[in-house]
Amino acid sequence: MIRSFLSIVLAVQFSFCPERPRMIRYFDYEYTQKEALTIARDSLLDLGYKIDLSAPEGYFFLTKPQPVKKDIRQYDYRIAVLVEDRVEIVIVAQRKIFKRDSEASIGGRDLIQAQIADKLPYSLQRSIFYPIIDEFSRNGLVEVLDITLKNNA
Repeated sequence: MIRSFLSIVLAVQFSFCPERPRMIRYFDYEYTQKEALTIARDSLLDLGYKIDLSAPEGYFFLTKPQPVKKDIRQYDYRIAVLVEDRVEIVIVAQRKIFKRDSEASIGGRDLIQAQIADKLPYSLQRSIFYPIIDEFSRNGLVEVLDITLKNNA
């Protein structure tokens, strides 16, 4: 009896484990699309990011990879910016995995394998997004906390 009760409690407890938030933020702007793209680009340049790929006609750009460590894990991330109705900031990341099996060193293969990371640890997301949010706010781009709400201004 107690065993079945505990297994039900544990199952319910694990089903409510919080999931890390998506690696995306939205910002409203009161400029033209081109001006908003320029403001976003200049803001990221001020934060030390370097632009890798730019498509001004598509109102899009991508930064160069930035390395970051969390405990013993290593990640490379990029910031993708798309300006449409809102400025959309997305973290595109990959995790570096160190191979420890014997075949990794045979034949001169790489010891590091890159794996797409669709969700970074929340502490890393915060350390990436908070400076961007602050810089964008200083430059007139306002973070949208609930994307279901439309700005009627």
